[in-house]
Amino acid sequence: MSTPIDEEIHDRLHAFVDGELEPAEAEAFRDHLGECTRCQEEMEDVLQLQSLGEQLARQQASPPLRNTSRPEKAPRARAFRTVWAHRTWLASAVGVSLAAALLLVLPRLSGSEEWGPEALALGPTRSLEGRLSWRGTSTYRPYAVNRSGNERPTDPVPLKVLVRLEEEGDFQGVAAAHLLRGEREQAAEALERAPSTPDADSDRALALLSKGELEAALILLEDVLERDPNHSAALWNRGLVLRELELNLLAAQAFTRVAERNEPGWSTEARERAASLKARTEARSRRWEVARDANKALLEKGTPLPEGTLRDAPSLAREHLYLSVWSAPSAQRLRELLPLARELDAHYGARVLEPYVERMARRDFRQRGPLAATFSEVLAGRSAPGAAETFIRNIQAAGETDLLLGALPLLGLLPARLDEYTRAARELGDPWFLMNVELRRAEAQFAETRLGEAEATVLTALPECERQGLDARCGELESFLTHLYTVQHRLVEAREHALHGGQRARATNNMELETRFLQHLSDISRDRGAFALARAYLNEAASRLP
Repeated sequence: MSTPIDEEIHDRLHAFVDGELEPAEAEAFRDHLGECTRCQEEMEDVLQLQSLGEQLARQQASPPLRNTSRPEKAPRARAFRTVWAHRTWLASAVGVSLAAALLLVLPRLSGSEEWGPEALALGPTRSLEGRLSWRGTSTYRPYAVNRSGNERPTDPVPLKVLVRLEEEGDFQGVAAAHLLRGEREQAAEALERAPSTPDADSDRALALLSKGELEAALILLEDVLERDPNHSAALWNRGLVLRELELNLLAAQAFTRVAERNEPGWSTEARERAASLKARTEARSRRWEVARDANKALLEKGTPLPEGTLRDAPSLAREHLYLSVWSAPSAQRLRELLPLARELDAHYGARVLEPYVERMARRDFRQRGPLAATFSEVLAGRSAPGAAETFIRNIQAAGETDLLLGALPLLGLLPARLDEYTRAARELGDPWFLMNVELRRAEAQFAETRLGEAEATVLTALPECERQGLDARCGELESFLTHLYTVQHRLVEAREHALHGGQRARATNNMELETRFLQHLSDISRDRGAFALARAYLNEAASRLP
């Protein structure tokens, strides 16, 4: 129970902050403040309010601007843990000044005491997903997963700890405390004053990671691991960076290396993280492979796709529907494709494929049948040398012009016969092929070094493609645009399209297209001189190969 004397000394806080106490009273209060948690917390609030008042006063004193309109700011890159950004700017603004103020009022503490979770007043779980190297925070604590959707909790490291670390000149420790408190900017400032060691640089990388500066964090971590290949915290933080870059297999490898070090707590969590990351990508890969095999059976044997296959790889199902139509030996085989055509139309939101299959089923198979058989031979790579021209003429003579949409690309007759391909696509009216016309036209323009025209062609086609939701076709257009910009050394634009294309490929589980965009990102990073990032993208792409 508080005594009246206790309450009286608590009441002197505001007078102490305002410098109104007599020297003896100020000295007595200074001694009290070093031991009183209540006064330390209240002092933090007082200083924050003072800082806010001063900033508001400065804003009110500023002359009005002639033009008050401001250009819209570009969206900021997603930070590693965006919840830290939700902390009030006020706490961020005054953290350093609080520590400086407390330096004046707290008694000097002995530097011989051992640092650890108890000395730092840390809880049983950690708020940082990353791993700090500083000696006082390296002990394992389970990660406090935030399931509520609210702001992630932080570790309320007492201000007196910050003061003591500052007095000892332990700026890595100061930075660690700020990171635990969720104060990223102050952590970065403290780390600028710390020497460059593997431990300090790993913590620097974690500070960068917390601000969403993934490339800079990766470069720093690669440097740490070059100096110390088994640096556990750097391996851990590298795994987090790679995960944020969507390079899950490489991230799993990093956590596996931590698991192999058999560190209490850390290795168990690392093993769980590695298994989760690996399983996530491998599950998608298995779905893609199962869908690929099922579509192959559809094409070769007419076996209906199992339920859910279209959802797992819609573009693959659409491509194999076309191939099945072009190689169908009879009207009956085409009618068996109608359920798939209806399901694809429902998925893509336009009634295009069912009417097409119905029309082709009404064709005269005395003419179409032999052409479909020849198409099957071409598809299998068994066509006779020099037979391409004869096949194309027979298709045109029979009026089965939809077969040209498959035969011309397979026979390598594009872009030379692009006009014929374009007429066939327009006659069919299917946007899947109309978009491919634009892609092939851009490729022809690129081959003739008409780069501006090629860019304009794709930039015009891409919005329409996206409006119609033609997933893989849009990905192919974006892949071409990425390559075009890379060749022109327009690397910012190239990277933007590569990232967007990769997101699209992941959303539709198109593993082949996703791997292509990883290779694009590797090329772009190499041309930018970001070799750590280039290696990461390339190694992830290689890890996904069969």
